[in-house]
Amino acid sequence: MGCVRLLLLFLIAACCGCSTARYDLPLFEYDAGGVVLWKPCSRAQADILSSGGREGDELRSAACSAWLLESGAVKSSDYAKDSQTVLRNYLQNNPDSGLGHYLLAYLVAKEAQLAPVRGLDLVPVMEQEALLASRLAPEVDFGGPDRMLGELYLKAPSAPICVGDLDKALEFYTKAVDVAPDFAMNRLGLATALLEDDETEDACVQYRKALASKSYHEKLLKVDACDKLVKACTAEK
Repeated sequence: MGCVRLLLLFLIAACCGCSTARYDLPLFEYDAGGVVLWKPCSRAQADILSSGGREGDELRSAACSAWLLESGAVKSSDYAKDSQTVLRNYLQNNPDSGLGHYLLAYLVAKEAQLAPVRGLDLVPVMEQEALLASRLAPEVDFGGPDRMLGELYLKAPSAPICVGDLDKALEFYTKAVDVAPDFAMNRLGLATALLEDDETEDACVQYRKALASKSYHEKLLKVDACDKLVKACTAEK
């Protein structure tokens, strides 16, 4: 029975992308029309903004919560879950907010990442919100919605366990590159998917373009998923 439970937890963690959060990757601020993503803030600021005193405050509150979770200032799955409430209320009145759907997808993903036991139930929600964001505002966060979907489809196990699909990963990473070609994370994601598809030459083309982009940072290659890519392209060169 213990082995079955360990296997289940492993599958849940894999379906959510990874079992532990990482807080050492560089964050690039993105101004989405008065709502700045990945801008340092405090938990108190997020709480004040959640009251919605001004137009867009709910989105600013969610963006602040997202930074707190991504930076590691807050490491609570319950906080990720609670932060979704204000955003869901906002989306009831603003269903066409691509930024709102993107932030909700992110907060749901963080909840799943920090509480893998709930992960399998949350993956479809994250996927649905990210797809809505991709349709409504693909430009947000330098192609963030499509990059998020590419990562989900690449890392998750295939059906019937989860939603993993290499063809979809390639499709959405390509969309992310089309939206923001100079954003290194988009090209590294596409390169990783191409390598998984045994397209080493094309993968290394994307890899080298990522290294030459203005947003490249050496920490991006510290992610485990890049190890295979670095080795393959070093050998290919």
